[in-house]
Amino acid sequence: MEVKKVQERSGTVLERRTRTTGEEWHMSADDIMNKKVINSRGDDIGSISDMRVSFPEGRVKYLVLKHGGTLGMGAKHFAIPPEAVIYRSGDDNFVVNIDKQQLDDRPGFDKDNWPQEADTSLIQSSGAMTPPTREEAEAMRREVPPPAEVVKKETIETRPRQK
Repeated sequence: MEVKKVQERSGTVLERRTRTTGEEWHMSADDIMNKKVINSRGDDIGSISDMRVSFPEGRVKYLVLKHGGTLGMGAKHFAIPPEAVIYRSGDDNFVVNIDKQQLDDRPGFDKDNWPQEADTSLIQSSGAMTPPTREEAEAMRREVPPPAEVVKKETIETRPRQK
């Protein structure tokens, strides 16, 4: 009888979904340049036209987003933090959480006067976007959920201590 009461009182306290992420990977600067950039709504907001590396740290300070213009004329340039950009291999685009209208309304920076830091005010939220795994990217293109081995569900239960 006591066992039955214990089972009735135990319950799920935490349920978490995790993704299998695979191995770390890298991209060369050539692979990044001229790559299309879209926002989280799928709007085409430009392409990566350059990047700035700081020394002596040797780290990428910001990527340069080229927005608008026609045939290379009249485009605006914005310094975006590299940590705000994710790469989606499924559609071979970079994704960043920036509103297209915000880019249309702002002047950007002058190519003769490069900023020292990335413009973090462009990013709409501080919440991290995570890039999809290869399987998730394929599933998004097919519009079906990823295979069960990609997403797993963990349930943690609590049970009172028995005396």
